[in-house]
Amino acid sequence: MSIRTGRARHLSVVPDMPDPDEQSDGGAVGGAGRTLVNLVLRVTIDHTRPQIWRRVRVRSDVLLSELHSVLQCALGWEDRHMHAFSIRAAGATRRFEMAETLADEPDDEAVSEERVRIDEVLTARGSVLAYDYDFGDGWTHTVVLEEIDSDIDDLRSVCLDGARACPPEDCGGPSHYAQDLEIASDPADPEFSVLSTKWGATFDPAAFDVEAVNQVLHALDMGRSVLAEAVATAPAIGRLFDRVRPTVVPALMALLPRCELTIESSVDLPVAEVAMAKLTWFLEMIGDDGVALTDAGYLKPALVAAIREELDWGLGWVGTSNREIDHHQVTDLREAVRNLGLTRVSKGRLLRTKLGAGLAGDPVGMWRHAASRLPLGKESYETDAATLFLIALAASASSTHRNEMLVETVAELGWASEDSGVFDAQFAAQATVSFLDLIGAHGPQFYFREGGSDSPSWSRRFARDALLT
Repeated sequence: MSIRTGRARHLSVVPDMPDPDEQSDGGAVGGAGRTLVNLVLRVTIDHTRPQIWRRVRVRSDVLLSELHSVLQCALGWEDRHMHAFSIRAAGATRRFEMAETLADEPDDEAVSEERVRIDEVLTARGSVLAYDYDFGDGWTHTVVLEEIDSDIDDLRSVCLDGARACPPEDCGGPSHYAQDLEIASDPADPEFSVLSTKWGATFDPAAFDVEAVNQVLHALDMGRSVLAEAVATAPAIGRLFDRVRPTVVPALMALLPRCELTIESSVDLPVAEVAMAKLTWFLEMIGDDGVALTDAGYLKPALVAAIREELDWGLGWVGTSNREIDHHQVTDLREAVRNLGLTRVSKGRLLRTKLGAGLAGDPVGMWRHAASRLPLGKESYETDAATLFLIALAASASSTHRNEMLVETVAELGWASEDSGVFDAQFAAQATVSFLDLIGAHGPQFYFREGGSDSPSWSRRFARDALLT
């Protein structure tokens, strides 16, 4: 991105938002705000008769690697073997592998289970996740999302119900276990005594003790590393680390704990009024009737002049021109409200959408909506680069640390050289960086200072909210 007062306009990278009336009826998990809820799952060991099953409740930000531990405890497995998760979508299978598996046998189609939250794969009631354990014996499990519980007074994993004991480890899989059950039901069978020795005197295939299971679950150490916590709370960071090895990006890893991603959003009206001032003013100025555009689709000179008069950009203007084409700030403003789904164009007029009209007088709602749309971009390189800028902003990184992190990380991503890392990252993240500049999150002199400038106190909170949603 060149440091100049007029620059090439970026393409629209975000589709219009649906009207609030078209949102989910409550049968879906998460959404724009990534609301934390409890999920009730029914877990069945496939091909077992009588059926072996458990009903468990877990929090919606549990990582698949953590869900594995919960399933092992709830079912009664001993975690002796390898495992994997998978989902079927649009006729294709997506796999989520153990970190050890990916390290030994890299698979471009597989994703690390340590980078994926459960509510990213189980997204609505009835969603199904497959869990494979012990590839030799071939134990497969079906995990179904049965219920979404908004009561989060207790976020501990818990087993609610179930039936029958878990098969013994290394018993040969479903078919062999079925044969063992037949033998166990007939004391006259010649192999009955052998099976009793193999199983042990205390094993009862019909037994299930939910209290005993919960004692184990409550003792389970679910402590997270800094990276695991960042991935669980910020999906964009999880997607970034699908392509980045933590060991080769120490500058990035040092910023993660400083982002304080476990802190929930606490934006108040005075802060939101300041941060969202340009957006809300512009929407109020458009009004219910909208404003006429030029034949080329730009804002008319009179409106550009009004924007110059009303909004303190702190970046300087080009001469005395009132044409939008000479002022990238005006274009950024017009593009920002469109990218956020707040305006639309009809018959040569710029009009507010229903969402835009509703948020025009609601700075706090505007803050939350804008944060939920970042990072901007359709391509992975756009969102990866934008995520890096948001991390730097959320962590209050110095310009030196930020640039070191950018060079280091984009080199690991493989799409920039050491000499051009910062420039390429700014160019890739242009849509997001332009929006942050627009609202003033980078400070008033970002374009004119090599390392950046003092950011307002609220910018860290906004960047954190953007990462969390």
